[in-house]
Amino acid sequence: MKKTFAYIATFFVLYSVFVIALMPASWLMAQIKLPANVSITPVEGTIWHASVKQVMVDGVVINQVKSHLSLVSVLMLDPKLDVTFGDPLINGPEGQLTISGLRSDITIKDARVSLAANTVAARLNLPIDIIAHEQLTLNVSHFVMGAPICGELQGDVAWRSAAVSAFDEKVKLGNLSAALSCEKGELIAEIAPNNDLGLSYRAQLKQGGRFAGNGYLTPGEKFPEQLREVLSFLGKPDRKGRYRLKI
Repeated sequence: MKKTFAYIATFFVLYSVFVIALMPASWLMAQIKLPANVSITPVEGTIWHASVKQVMVDGVVINQVKSHLSLVSVLMLDPKLDVTFGDPLINGPEGQLTISGLRSDITIKDARVSLAANTVAARLNLPIDIIAHEQLTLNVSHFVMGAPICGELQGDVAWRSAAVSAFDEKVKLGNLSAALSCEKGELIAEIAPNNDLGLSYRAQLKQGGRFAGNGYLTPGEKFPEQLREVLSFLGKPDRKGRYRLKI
């Protein structure tokens, strides 16, 4: 009798593992309510290896999203999901990241994302139409979700060979970068002044998507000549030759 029970128990355990291993990812996604600003094409594959041709977030199309769920991490009760996305032959964001902490706080590690700078510029409510050139690169070594936005964050964003075009004129801005961190649950981006613009700026992303920031613009020898004529719109510089920037 005991042997019969053991055989039956073993069968159901193996059967459950088999069912889970072959569970279609589309069934799992059907149980998830996506935000109104997110839409996806049908999901293919299993929960272990899944793929989506397109994901759209606020009108931005992300192509060829693929995920891999580590069996070892599941057995250790700390599931880790490796995600890659993008297609070099199609315009759109490209990158990779690892998601963990599915049992507690969601954590993202080793994230690297590259996207066209103009993708971001096109979504800014600027008083004039501009075209931003080259790529933005986001690197996040560690991010923990928290309230209202984050719990922990270590990373940076860089815009190499930055340039913008407006009124049929292209202005080269040099290399720009900002360190990313988290402070009291708010996302902080801080630009150091070691750039051609002499720009130092500290920006905060607050709850509800509210944005605040302040800093200085200190034009030096490398400051683009095309921009000097617009400095007067920033008011008068202080004794150190700095123009105050505040939002």
